[in-house]
Parts: sequence; structure tokens; C-alpha cells
Amino acid sequence: MHVIENSGRAPVVVCVHGFCQSSAYWAPTLDRLAKIGVAGIAVDLPGFGRSADAPGPYTMEAYADAIARLLDARDLARVIVVGGSMGGVVAQHFALRHPDRLARLLLVATGGFTADPAAALAKMDQMEAGPWGDAEIAAQVNGFFHNPPPPDRIVEYRRIAGMANRAAAVAAGRSNPRSRTFERLGGIAVPTLIIQGRHDRARTPEHGAAMRDRIPGARLVVLEGSGHTPQLEEPEAFYEVALPFLSGAA
Repeated sequence: MHVIENSGRAPVVVCVHGFCQSSAYWAPTLDRLAKIGVAGIAVDLPGFGRSADAPGPYTMEAYADAIARLLDARDLARVIVVGGSMGGVVAQHFALRHPDRLARLLLVATGGFTADPAAALAKMDQMEAGPWGDAEIAAQVNGFFHNPPPPDRIVEYRRIAGMANRAAAVAAGRSNPRSRTFERLGGIAVPTLIIQGRHDRARTPEHGAAMRDRIPGARLVVLEGSGHTPQLEEPEAFYEVALPFLSGAA
């Protein structure tokens, strides 16, 4: 599993990307963490980014276990996990499957359930059988943003989406709506922060509120100018909330 990392010190923050994304979506976070002396690792999940050819299975549970193996390989006992969108579902599974490895949890633009699983599965059927060219990739990436980044970044994010192994992406995309964690969120026993974008159509603030009400002591922050990628759309507002939490100061 491909990773990028900074040169910070403990605590260690592991960042997990969403569907048709990669570690690049969290590269600015690693830079911000380095400035406050916090170590950060961002992964490319199997099937995506530079891990496009990595073997499966491509499920939320398998991804959570792959992160645990990464920690084993680096002799890391406990880490802070950040997950965005599908990566937030992976992060929830990691919290539930490997609770002794988790110190804190930051969930971004995600949910513990899919509001319309049938529609999500139908979208994966279409991705599997239909074209996956420039138009389809552009539509996928454009949907991430309410407040888009500069055009050169959009080009890069489309390139990253195009790197995805289509069969692996379809498998992961089918696992996500089937992989319901909502009823088990009460078992998460670490400090948890949830950040949602007000204009996120895929994972709404109501998704965040539902998770907050299930996870003991969880805190929800809604960023008013963001869609599905708050860390890129409103970076200053995002890091004002996230960095104190990730550093253990809040």
C-alpha cells in the first residue's frame, strides 16, 4: 500500500482518502501537521492512486485491516486516524475492529450509513458496465466540491480518479453502502471529532449529527462554505478546528 508521510514526531496521524481519491487529498494536511511537529501518514488504499494494482479484497473491513498491518510494519502501537468520505467509513471500521490501536478519530464528510443503498449500488453497476472516460471522471470529481479548488488542482484530481482500478473501485463502491456501522458506533470509545460541509450532497450535516449522537462524547462541526472535501474547500476553517484536535490540544 503506497503511502506519503511528513517528518513530524509523535503523535502519528494516519489519513485515509475517499472513493476515486488518493493520498494527495491529504497532502496539505501532512504539511500542516509537520508545521506543528506532528507526524502524518496518508495512504493510497488498494485499488486507488499508486496502489491501483494492489491486491484485494476491496472492502471497508479489509481496508481497515490493511491499515492495522501498516501499523504493525512500522511498529506503531496507537495512532490518530482521519478518514474522509469512504475513508471515514474505513476509519469507523478500524475503530471498531482495532480499538486498541486508536487514540483519536476525525471523521470528515462521511456517515455510518448510506441513505439510499440501492442508488449507490446502481451507480456502481453503471460504473462497471458503462464508459469510464473523461466525462465520467469529470462528473465524479466535480461532485466532490461546492467551492472548487483552482483549475490545475481539478485537473490533478481528475488524473487521480482516472488512475483507479475500475474493478477494484466498483468492489469498494459496493462494499461501502453494504458496510453499515451506524448501529455499532456506540462502541467507539476515543475522542471523536466530526467535520461536515454544509453543502455536501453526499454526506450531509444530518449524517454528521446522527453519528455524533451515537458516538459517546463526539463533537460535530459544520463548515458553512464546504461541500464533500472541507479540508480542500475551506482549509483555514478546517485546520482551525482539526489541528488542535489532532495535536491533542483540544
